[in-house]
Amino acid sequence: MYKLAAPHADLRPFVEHYWAVTAAPGEAVNLSVDVYVDARADLVFNFGAPYLRNIIGQRPALYAHSNLDAQRDVPIRIVQRGAVAIVGVRFHAGGLAPFVRQPLSRYTNRTPAVAEVFGDEVRALEEGLSQRREDLDGQKELLDRYLVDRMRMGSGYAAFAAAKAVIEEDGGRKPVEALCREAGVSPRNLGRMFQGMLGFSPKGFARIIRFQRALRMLMGDASTTLAEVSADCGYFDQSHFVKDFRRFTGGVPRGYKGYYPPAAPRDFAPNVVRFLQDEDEDRARP
Repeated sequence: MYKLAAPHADLRPFVEHYWAVTAAPGEAVNLSVDVYVDARADLVFNFGAPYLRNIIGQRPALYAHSNLDAQRDVPIRIVQRGAVAIVGVRFHAGGLAPFVRQPLSRYTNRTPAVAEVFGDEVRALEEGLSQRREDLDGQKELLDRYLVDRMRMGSGYAAFAAAKAVIEEDGGRKPVEALCREAGVSPRNLGRMFQGMLGFSPKGFARIIRFQRALRMLMGDASTTLAEVSADCGYFDQSHFVKDFRRFTGGVPRGYKGYYPPAAPRDFAPNVVRFLQDEDEDRARP
């Protein structure tokens, strides 16, 4: 049902993985995924049943066509039912920029059609992926070729990547002014770099990284307290932490304590997956 594939070695600094969700012959997918804020983007090619996507707490929208689910500062819920056939590209935070020719701020919190972002040439890729919808290895080859050919390192990307790495390594706690001094750029120029190559301001990105660090702390240690997490991650106080947590997950911190997959990578961005058929069966029981 759900498979992952690693990208070409040249793409790994930018692409986290390829992923596919498909219904087995004669069966139907029936699941929901809550995707928290992590500054990543997904390129989604849809060849099967439409899926529901909504900002958590709002009315869902139906998506029948391929799109870029761009970087977000709000949590979303994806509901997939029926004959699902989707393949996607999961980018690292900031990893989309080498493949897009426009400032990424244009797409923040949007889901534009793939041709709007990549031009009409992407239609040949989409057709090829559709023809190989049951062959993730074959789809991987097409995606590798397309992305390697399209990759361009724009002016200033190296400086942006260095500043982004500092924010990530520091857990989002370093003041922007200190970051600018270390990078040797003005706050205005740093802001332009981040808006163009990530779609968020440096301060907005630091806020997301701080939240992700706090989430991993909660999930990694069931005995930790909210006060300890708040202090360690650089929040003003516990209420500040809870406010950010609710904004970026749609929930409250206490429900996430103590769960972390043992083999999860260093930059694991946890989501919540629910199999809807289980919920349906529970409701049907007397």
